[in-house]
Amino acid sequence: MYLQSGYGNVYEELQESKEHFRKNIVLPHRLPPVAFTHSFGRFSDLDGHLNDEFEIEYINEDKPYHHYKILVRPVEFGIKFEDKHITQTVNLRDGSKAIYSTATDRFNLLAFEKDGFQYILSISKDVTTVSKEVLAEIADSVRNN
Repeated sequence: MYLQSGYGNVYEELQESKEHFRKNIVLPHRLPPVAFTHSFGRFSDLDGHLNDEFEIEYINEDKPYHHYKILVRPVEFGIKFEDKHITQTVNLRDGSKAIYSTATDRFNLLAFEKDGFQYILSISKDVTTVSKEVLAEIADSVRNN
């Protein structure tokens, strides 16, 4: 299913994204404490730059509710969150702020900006072991060293 939807090797898609954006994309050094069996990457280059993005999907083929996604877009084309969709603002270690949202039916997400990119980390609501604090720790692991 993922391969038919344009997903491919994470590192090949990441490299294509870096070349397109002409900028290094740093991925989190941490993952949620959940078992995943597969990861897929996809770079979307649509007409113009508005919806260009890099994403990684982590899944567990034996537990379909174990679903985690990282979405990366240039800040200038980032997704804007209305106040009604913001559950809480979270402070990250570098002093920046992240938006935590439980407003969607299936996912909880944490959105933050780093080095000119907007990152959105989303985890299935069924994965109750991954709190906003865990997502914030993952966000804090996005660093160049």
